[in-house]
Order: sequence, then structure tokens, then C-alpha cells
Amino acid sequence: MVTQSSGSGSKKRRSGKSPSRRGASTPARSTKKSSSSPAKKRKSKTASAPGRKRAGKQTSPRRVRKVSRRRSQNWYHVTIPPWLDRAVKFSARVASLLFITMASVIVGLIWYGQDLPSVENLADARKAPRITVLDRYGEVIGIHGQDHGEPIHISQLPEHVTGAFLATEDRNFYHHVGINPVAILRALTVNMREGEVAQGGSTITQQLVKNLLLSPEQTLDRKLQEMMLALKIEAHYHKDEILSLYLNAVYFGNGAYGLEAAARRYFNKPPASLTIGEAAMLAGLLKAPSRLAPTRSEDAAITRASVVLNAMVEAGYLSAKDAQKIAANGVAQVYTKDQYHAYAVDHAVAEAQIKLGGFTKDITIWTTIDTPALKQAALARDSIEAQDPLYTDKVETAFLALEEDGAIRILVGGNNYSKSVYNRATQAKRQPGSVFKPFVYLAALEQGWYPDDIIDDSPIMVGKYRPTNYKNRYYGEVPLTEAMSRSLNAAVIRLQERVGRHHVVDVARRAGFEGIDDVGASLALGVVETTPLTVAKSFLPLSNGGYPYTPYIIRQIEDTRGEILYTYAPPLLKTAIFDPQTLIAFDHMMRTVVHSGSGVRARIPGHHAAGKTGTSQDSRDAWFAGYVSGIVGVVWLGKDDNSPMEEGRGYISGSRTPAT
Repeated sequence: MVTQSSGSGSKKRRSGKSPSRRGASTPARSTKKSSSSPAKKRKSKTASAPGRKRAGKQTSPRRVRKVSRRRSQNWYHVTIPPWLDRAVKFSARVASLLFITMASVIVGLIWYGQDLPSVENLADARKAPRITVLDRYGEVIGIHGQDHGEPIHISQLPEHVTGAFLATEDRNFYHHVGINPVAILRALTVNMREGEVAQGGSTITQQLVKNLLLSPEQTLDRKLQEMMLALKIEAHYHKDEILSLYLNAVYFGNGAYGLEAAARRYFNKPPASLTIGEAAMLAGLLKAPSRLAPTRSEDAAITRASVVLNAMVEAGYLSAKDAQKIAANGVAQVYTKDQYHAYAVDHAVAEAQIKLGGFTKDITIWTTIDTPALKQAALARDSIEAQDPLYTDKVETAFLALEEDGAIRILVGGNNYSKSVYNRATQAKRQPGSVFKPFVYLAALEQGWYPDDIIDDSPIMVGKYRPTNYKNRYYGEVPLTEAMSRSLNAAVIRLQERVGRHHVVDVARRAGFEGIDDVGASLALGVVETTPLTVAKSFLPLSNGGYPYTPYIIRQIEDTRGEILYTYAPPLLKTAIFDPQTLIAFDHMMRTVVHSGSGVRARIPGHHAAGKTGTSQDSRDAWFAGYVSGIVGVVWLGKDDNSPMEEGRGYISGSRTPAT
């Protein structure tokens, strides 16, 4: 019996499809459209065998398995948007690049961090020794090299002092880890726009590294080391300690290292007493310490301090009203002290460097300088300058005073050390003029001449050289003493030619006149160039009985532990280079110059002063060199550009201001 199924079964019959037999297995249908012939299609539509029970459409077990397998393989085949695909690929590339970069950074840090200096004991780190210079009485007259002041801690400072430095140098100091990437990128942007290094990106910690641990060279290697050390310092020290170390280490110009030394040098007070304006001026110096130092350019220091005040306003350390008031009052008043000792200090340090072969530790130099005498000499110079209308600001002065064994009591190399550190007493080579004439007369005395012997002072010509006397005045036949006291040119050249120039050169060299040679008939008029110190050296044997000494300024050098590194040992001189009887006659002639000749302005009541005036051609140099009571003195006046010292009302000569 055949039973019809409802619904789908009847539809299948109407469409001509054969129902399946219950329990019978039928071939599985292909999942694809068949391309078989009509005969095959008809064969597939053959009816079921009679007697089978018809049922709904059934799927064979084999077909179920194939369909299930197909669905399990294709369920994830979802269409991905192109933008999402590109984003995934880009992210993968970025991740790879970041990994390579991080790996490179780690390798680089390991490489550059191999020989880094230790960040421990930074308080003791120092790049150059401190040189303390004392006078003959043990008083400090100068500190050379790095004047490291007493260490300070920021807890000892008012807020406006630290604020001035933070506002200018590193406003995010308390918020970074030693390096500030934002500041570095900002500096790079500004510098690229300006085409030069107009802004820096270093933090205070990095600046501390530069000041204490690394060289100042600008290379990639050094910059990477600087950043690594900054990170190490931040990990090793507290922020307040780092800021304190920084303020104790940075350079403020004029030889002052550290805030304490700068406050003392520029304002003569401790850092805790600094005003807002003073703190702003000191903070401003860090940009260019040597150029902005108020002792060099007070206007530049004030201008820079105004910039710092504005930065303090922006950072919230100061109100705009207070900043304007401080700027209107001139910001700060720089402490000015006398610089009389400065040239002597420089000379002493230079000599010590030669004696020791350089400085490797802190030392103290005991000098021969007589501070009271030096100050009196400097005050006398100031007084004479105020009274002499020809003594203008352009005229520089150098003067020395030496004991007869060469110990330098006074050494001043210029009018104002803060304006010019050039030491004219030891470095300026100028023509001595008639100051050289004593060696001609001494050579004549050695040749058997006497002070009363006569020499002709009429006009003279040697070859093509024709010298003239002062104001073209000639005195005919005169004694040697008068010729010397009047400083007669024609007479001394005639004497030189009779004595022999080679004898004159020999006498001058024996006396210590270095670098002299036969330059012709003009030799007697001092056309060779020399320094005031050399002139003083050559006058030592003229005053002490004929014994040559080398001028010296250092008595002793010792280190901080009291170990003596150098002590001056006077030479053992047994024989005088000039005959004592000859020097007696010579001394008489030299005293006549001061008593009644060209050097009368150099007379000292109660003393028998002796000496010689000198004026080079066109009054480019004016001199007095002489001795009295065991002291040799030399004074020189001139302009650095070697121009004549004429101001329309006359000119400076050796017989005027130098002798005075």
C-alpha cells in the first residue's frame, strides 16, 4: 500500500519527481548543476519501485556529511573593508619599526654607556684647581682659575633666587626625569627655523653633567652620554640636591664658579641676601658668562637681567608690577672694588704655572707684592691724572717698583683692569727713548771717560742719519754729566760712536737689557723695543752695586695641606758685573738728572733719587726709570694704538707726568 505524504509529497508528484522509497538508498545528487545529456536526466527521474511507502524529500547520510563539511569550511569567509585591511598592515609595520628602534636604542645605550664617569660624589667634582694669591703680608689679593665658593643648599635660599634660575633655565625641572623631549623638539624647531643655535633643549640636570662630568664638545656621542648621565643622576639624587649641585657648579664669569662665589664677587654678599634684581642678573649670566659679566659690560648684564625678570613673571615667580619696578630702578647695583692687584695676580699665576709645569690641585701663592705701597702708587696715579689735562682716558699707564734683589713690590699694568686685562708692565714692547742713554754713558765710563770730560753737542750726521736735539737746541761743548742731565741727543750719539756701539750693546746686555742689538747710530736714542719690566731689570745692577738679578714675584707656593711646592732661592752672586768705582761716578751723573736735569719732578725730599727720563719719537712713549733708597722704579705712559700723546695743548714727555 502506497501512502501519500502531505504537502511537499503531492507537489513533488505534480512536478514529475519520483518519491523515494522508504529504506532504499538512492544515489546522492550532485551539488552542482549537471551538464549531463537528457537521457541521463530522464534516468534520474525514474519512479520508485511499486510497493514502497512515499515520504517527503530526504537527504542521504552521505549528502549530509558533505554539506556539513562545506559549511564548516566557508563560514569565516567574510568580506573585509579595504580601509581596515590597510590599517592592519600599517599597524603591523609600525609595530615592527618600533621594535627595531627600541632594540637599536637599547644596543646604543649599552654601547655609549660603557665608559661613563661615575655620578657619585658630584659635590667634589671640579674641572680646574683654585689658585689663591696672597701679598707679602698674607692678605688675599686675588683668586685665580675657578673660584669655587662655599657649597650652598637651596633650602638656604629665598624662593625668588631659585625661581630666577628655574624660570630661565628649566621651568619643568621638578616634572621631568632628567631629559625633556618636548623642550628638545621645541629647540630643534626653533633652531631649524632660525638657521642657527638660537635655543637649547638641555635640562638643568643635563647642564650639571656638562659642567662636572663631560667635555664641552658638541658631538652626537657626547650628547647621548649626557642624556644617559642625566638619567643616572636623577635616579641617584633628589631634585633639591640636583638643583643645589647645579648652583654650586655653574660658571658666572669673571672666574666665579658657583652661586656663592658669584654673589660675593658681584654684590659682596651671601646668596641668601640677594635681591630679586641681583638674582635675575646672576641667572642671566649663564647664557654667556664671559660676555655678559657686569664687570665687563654692565649694560649687557642689565639687559639680560630684564629678560630674566620677564621669564619670572611668565613662570609665576614674580608679578608684572614688581618686575617693572625693579627694571625701572636699574635691576641691581654691581659692587665695584679696586683692581689694583689684578695685574700682579695675573703675573704671579703665570709665573707659578711655569714653576710647577701646570696646576693639578688647589694651591696658594705667596707673593712679594706690598699692598699698602701698591695702593698708594695707584692713588698717586689717579691724582696726577686728574690734575694733568694731557693725561686723557686713552693714555694707559704701567709702573713697577722692585727691591734691589729683584722682588717686585708694585706691579700695575694699566689704568683699568675691568676694561683691559692686557698687562703693559710685562707684555707691552715699546721704545724706551732716552731711558736707554745711561748705558751709553756707563760704557764710556768703562772705557776710561770721566763725568767731567767734555763732549761736543753740535749737530751731527752719521751716514744719512741726522738726529736733532729737543726743540733744536744745541749747547756746544758740555761735560758728560750735563749732557746726560739735559738728555742731549747729538752729544750722546757722538759719544756712542767714539766708544763703539758694540761696547754699548755689551753693557746693556750685562745689565739685563734683553733682545738688544746694534741697530745703527740711533741705538743711543732707544729705538729698540722692550717692556717696562725689562727696563726695571736692567736698572737693578745700576742701583745695587753691579749685581744682576732676575725680577721675581713669587716667594713660595704650597698646596691646601701645607706642602711646599716651590720656594724662591736667591742666586749666589759673588762677582759684580760692573766695577764699584765706575758705578760711583755713574751714580753721581744719574742723581744730577733728578737734582737739576730733566728729572727734577722725580725729586723726593729726604732721599737721594737717581734716574733718567725718556720720550720716544712724536711722544708715543713717555718714561721715567730710576732708583732711590734700595728701590728701583719704572713708569711708562702711552696709547695702545701707538699714536702720539698730543692733545693740541702740548704732549706728554718723560720729564712731566712719568717723573711726577
